[in-house]
Amino acid sequence: MVIRKKLKNNIRVVLEPMDNYRSVSIGVWVQAGSANENPQNNGIAHVTEHMVFKGTKKRSAKDIADAMTAIGDHLDAYTSKECTCFYTRTLGEYAYEALEIIADMLTNARLDPEDMKKELGIILDEIDMYADDADELSHELLQKEVWGDHPLGYIISGEKDVVRGFRPEDVRHFMDQYYSGQYLLISVAGNFSIEPMLDHIEALFGNISPGVSIPSGPEPVYRPATVCLHKDIEQIHLDLAFEGISCVHPDKYVLSVVNSILGGNGNSRLFQEVREERGLAYTVYSYGSSFKNCGLFQVYAAMAPEQTHQVLDAVLKAIDRMKREPVSEHELWLTKRQIRTELYMAAESTHDRMETNAKAWLYNETPETIEETAAHVDAVTAEDVSGFMQKYINFDKMGVAFVGNFSSMDVDMVNRVFEKWNIPQRCSRQKGCF
Repeated sequence: MVIRKKLKNNIRVVLEPMDNYRSVSIGVWVQAGSANENPQNNGIAHVTEHMVFKGTKKRSAKDIADAMTAIGDHLDAYTSKECTCFYTRTLGEYAYEALEIIADMLTNARLDPEDMKKELGIILDEIDMYADDADELSHELLQKEVWGDHPLGYIISGEKDVVRGFRPEDVRHFMDQYYSGQYLLISVAGNFSIEPMLDHIEALFGNISPGVSIPSGPEPVYRPATVCLHKDIEQIHLDLAFEGISCVHPDKYVLSVVNSILGGNGNSRLFQEVREERGLAYTVYSYGSSFKNCGLFQVYAAMAPEQTHQVLDAVLKAIDRMKREPVSEHELWLTKRQIRTELYMAAESTHDRMETNAKAWLYNETPETIEETAAHVDAVTAEDVSGFMQKYINFDKMGVAFVGNFSSMDVDMVNRVFEKWNIPQRCSRQKGCF
């Protein structure tokens, strides 16, 4: 049973007691991420996430680490495009302790200038780490280009020249805007009692300012784009993007089936045809990147540079075949059974339930049971799959990123593949990036 409640200061609380579990998962969500930034403060959401771990008015950073170690050492956080999440998993008997620590971090962050100076150095190292991670970089750069100047395309960790200039007052201003009742959501799932948990949350978070709603900017507009970035590494990392759907779109169940069939698992067409049958790439898969009002459907592969054109052609061939030919009833049955199994197995995780419940309310969805979700997936037909492919997967509007060693890649052969499939994009060594 999922229970939703709003505190007087607009903080949303969603609770799901789970009998026969010893653990409890807690997430405090801030409905703000890099998509809430501008060119002058890109990276501030991520920096804020880091800084609340650096100590409070009554705890040092070491005190926070010691307190969490005593109850399991499972406190972490992440920043995404549209939200920031502080989460932990511990035994039910320590739930209130864990929640108090997170509340202290978010409401009493010290934001010491010296701490921030050191932490910014760490974050700059993290940015360098992501820049060295070519598969992540291909994804980030392609998203940046297809969304143009919209904040949804901003790099989550920020640009180094901007990040190194942040000061504690910048973090405080961002927290005053978004770490308020209007943008906070608390999700708890697992071993706890409802009324005591509600009382505890009210005592810890009830005095936070309700805040005010900040007007949203214009909606993001997808545009086909090409990214070509040479890096002195062993492989080429290829990422394709098609304009997709939002995370609340009615076709999201069809997307889950399409993704699973095309490249979502080891039995998928891409994995079997590109890797198993032809041995062209170790890694190849598809995935959805869905947001509040828009989304992408993407395909990623990493390969030896000299095989880039063959992998690209094989991927496009698999996509084209799925557009032209209905999936078989057996393939559809197998896929839906696999998705159903994953749904029920994930539901045995308190963390998964905490996250699912939180995201449903963050995106204004009605709570849905596992059985209801499984029924929606089971209702997907072969015609639905074909319709999705025809509607959203258009080669003439495809975005593409190449990141890696161009010295052994036959650019002319890559462009011939584009010509073969009537794709307007072109790769160029001289083009550099973007």
